[in-house]
Amino acid sequence: MILIKIVNRVERECYDTNFEYDIQSLVRAFYADTPVEVNQELRPEHQIMIEVEYLRSSVGVNIYDTKYNGKMQLREHEDSEMDPDRQQAKNQVKRVLYITLCEYTGKTLPWGTLTGIRPIKLPLAQMEKGMSRGEIRQFMKQTYLMSDNKLDLALQVAKTEQQRLSQFSYREGFSLYIGIPFCPSICAYCSFSSYPIKQYADKVDAYLNALFEELHFAAQSYINRPLQTIYIGGGTPTTLTAGQLDRLLGRIHSEFAMEDVEEFTVEAGRPDSITEEKLQVLKKWGVTRISINPQTLKDETLTIIGRKHTASQFLEAYILARETGFTNINVDLIVGLPDETEEDMMQTLDKLFAIEPESITIHSLARKRAARLTTEAENFAGYRFSADAAVMERVQNALTEKGYQPYYLYRQKNISANLENVGYAKPGKDCLYNVLMMEEKHTILAAGAGAVSKFVFPDGYHVQKIDNVKDVDQYIERIQEMIGRKREFLEENTRIVNDASHLEEELPEAIAHGAAVSALAYEIAKELDLPESECYNIAVAGVVHDIGKLQLYRYLNGNETLNVEEMNYMRMHSTLSYEILKEKGYSPYILECVKYHHENYDGSGFPDHLAGEEIPLSARILRVCDVFTALTSKRPYRDAFDPETAVFLMIDEVKNFDMRVFIAFQRVVHDNPKWLKAQTEMEETYESAE
Repeated sequence: MILIKIVNRVERECYDTNFEYDIQSLVRAFYADTPVEVNQELRPEHQIMIEVEYLRSSVGVNIYDTKYNGKMQLREHEDSEMDPDRQQAKNQVKRVLYITLCEYTGKTLPWGTLTGIRPIKLPLAQMEKGMSRGEIRQFMKQTYLMSDNKLDLALQVAKTEQQRLSQFSYREGFSLYIGIPFCPSICAYCSFSSYPIKQYADKVDAYLNALFEELHFAAQSYINRPLQTIYIGGGTPTTLTAGQLDRLLGRIHSEFAMEDVEEFTVEAGRPDSITEEKLQVLKKWGVTRISINPQTLKDETLTIIGRKHTASQFLEAYILARETGFTNINVDLIVGLPDETEEDMMQTLDKLFAIEPESITIHSLARKRAARLTTEAENFAGYRFSADAAVMERVQNALTEKGYQPYYLYRQKNISANLENVGYAKPGKDCLYNVLMMEEKHTILAAGAGAVSKFVFPDGYHVQKIDNVKDVDQYIERIQEMIGRKREFLEENTRIVNDASHLEEELPEAIAHGAAVSALAYEIAKELDLPESECYNIAVAGVVHDIGKLQLYRYLNGNETLNVEEMNYMRMHSTLSYEILKEKGYSPYILECVKYHHENYDGSGFPDHLAGEEIPLSARILRVCDVFTALTSKRPYRDAFDPETAVFLMIDEVKNFDMRVFIAFQRVVHDNPKWLKAQTEMEETYESAE
């Protein structure tokens, strides 16, 4: 076990969150199979202690190895001063830690200090600013210490994406994602929201009925924008019967205008779910691209990971799809499966080259927490897992030699050997949806259990994610709430305001919401034993966290007209609130609390997609308070939930919250009924003032 100690010897603004999440992620990349703890007491089971020490003008990294009972490495940052910019300071800290770990472990990481899931966003953004390939290469190399191979790959993918996007008016339209969360069986590596079809067969029709309600809302909401790509994923959509598939695809055609659809993908991922009748249904409704995914063509491995089909069944399904007329077929493979060798992977590739699929997507095995590889680790203890940069480079070379070019790339948490997932395609056969989804350049309306909608704002950079519950039963039962989440966002963000009357109605509610959030935030901060000064600042942030919405008064009372794009941008209220409060001289502590109060603990929030400990503790507290107060307030599409129901609903989405904060919140709510009653009375007072 490894212990990370973060020691801040000086109070510096750029270190106010200590970059704990980033430090932990980088250490985990070096020690993938070793448990890591942060800022705990040193115990005998801690074999290594890594101390990151913030000094007045440098960063020190000390590594203590208990085997030698002493300090093993020390590296101090070479600069005389740390960069006051938070992002740059974080990069500096990660570089110092990375160089120290490389020296200590004797190994390097192919992606250097990069631990995020979308590394292509960096060079793509720089290309859009007009930077040359040489300038981008130098910046990426110096900032993130990437290997030459991964840097070349990133630049190639970014260039391909830029060319693809330049041919497509992606800002004008939207894409549709539909999730079918059923599979023939659950694979050992899978952590997606999927359920065995045999156990859920009697719920599929009810699921489709709920899905159709959400699709109807989506179609009506975006009736004036062109639908450009459709992607039906899962799970395994072809676990549906031919009749159920026919219902689903027919409903899509009846709800949406299809004339602008450039690409229609259905994942027929499991060969054992494919029949001629189902393929005929897909063809009938204009599906242009399918994915048939064996993951490997080694039968022994297929048995180990629970795929329930053979390599020969994959080939039969593939041939059947060709005979049905499909001319764009993708095949997914995974590098690093249990007991798979490098030669096994190359033999699988050779078999695929013989049948020439239009695209091949190469995934590096990710050991997700919810997958059986992790939850039932003892059952896989005897297997060998081998994946490294050399294997991926050999695979890359083999694919490019056969005319496949990388067109999109992403990474996952807990991915083997700090590697990546890459989509390779023959010219003109790439998946446009994958590029749009991964680079977040284009709004994607998502329907179904576990589906996540991504609303891209007009500036092209800010993204609002709205997710559905993952549980099938909960999705069916709460479908109106799933629709309501999107309706509330869309109504708030596409309304053209001609007068201030509705804001005058909303002002008392906004004041009540801020006061309630502030009161609850203060109590939670006290419960966490934070200093009184921090409790006070968090309470202040609670009062003013939504002040960006009230900025609209300045425009309206000045008789300025807002168009939809201006309104959309302004509704990124956390960022706008930050800018307003910064001008007024609020402290950095309050500013970051306000700016990041919509970040989710799993990284799915906004504006910067921070995750875990990277989010300031104050913002993590405010996030919980903001959600609870919203749930216990009346909305246009629902009545207010009682506190117990609100807590239950939050538990269902607990991935959004810091568990330590959430537990403190539960103690406050359940152990302080007088405070809760006072909060309710305060809200009622403001309601009566309307």
